[in-house]
Order: sequence, then C-alpha cells, then structure tokens
Amino acid sequence: PSQPPSAPSAPSASIAMAMWKIAAALMVAMAAGHGEAPSHAGCFVSNGTTMLAVKLTYDGYKFDIPGGCTNGREPATRTAERETFEESGYQVSIGELLTTVRGGFQIYKCYLQGSSPQKGPDHEVSQVRWMDAGEIDAHLQHHEWRYQDQQAYLYLDWLLGKENNPHRRLMVQV
Repeated sequence: PSQPPSAPSAPSASIAMAMWKIAAALMVAMAAGHGEAPSHAGCFVSNGTTMLAVKLTYDGYKFDIPGGCTNGREPATRTAERETFEESGYQVSIGELLTTVRGGFQIYKCYLQGSSPQKGPDHEVSQVRWMDAGEIDAHLQHHEWRYQDQQAYLYLDWLLGKENNPHRRLMVQV
C-alpha cells in the first residue's frame, strides 16, 4: 500500500487505517531485511580446527556460541552479526543458515572479518575462547554447554565437517 485508503464509514475507517499501518510496517521491515523476518540468532564461527565460544555470566556460567535476541526490527542475519560483535568483539560476515532450533533461534555459519577482536566482551560474557574438538567434547561430557541436548552437540559435528550427520535434524525444533 502506498497511501492510506479513502475514508469509508467511521467503524470501518479505523479498521482500514490500522490494517494499512500494519501492512506498511511489514513492508518496511521486509525491505530493510531484504525479505528476511526478525528472529533471535547466533553465529557458529570456526577458524581452522577451532570454534568461537563464549562463557556466559548467567544461566549457570555455561559455554555457548555468540548470539541473542533481535531488537524486533532487524533481520536475523543482522542479529547474529551484532550479537557476535557485542559478546566476543569479533566482526563477522554471515554465511549460510545452518539450522533453526528452540523457539526459532537461527544459527548461521559466520566468517571472521579480522584476526583479533575489536573490543572486549560485553557484560553477559566472562570469557571468549577458541575451542578445539577435544575441548568442545570435554565440556559436553561435563554438561558445561548451554542448550546442551538441543544444539551444543551440533558444534562438534560442524567443526569436524559432519554437516550431514543424520542425527543433526532429529533435535531441531522450530
């Protein structure tokens, strides 16, 4: 809709105007995200044989990938990019969508845009670490990953290049 509808009768005028405003807001949101809806999201970032992990200052001080909540207007890819920078200090570019898990949280394959962080982690993070497969597995064995059963097991598969693991899709929840 490019302009509001003409004014019909009083009750239907307010409904029509409300619908026009909703449609206009959706068009702006879709245009800003190139057709991508807002969503909570995070980044799986690997650098050779290691992956980027953050240790949280809440939720049991567990490890997780950088990620978090949308601001309600930005597309999921922008949420993943912004949250990764806020939590780890690393700037990334967004690659493919790897999976969607618990409550629609989207995990993207992300790529470093520099070899060192541009800032320190935010208040939600006590540690930023690069973990190899052995460390990831050790933390899995000690139940030190947030969302351990829902998604953390995927990180090891992705790091080792096992994207087509048949068990990968069993735990995905939309």
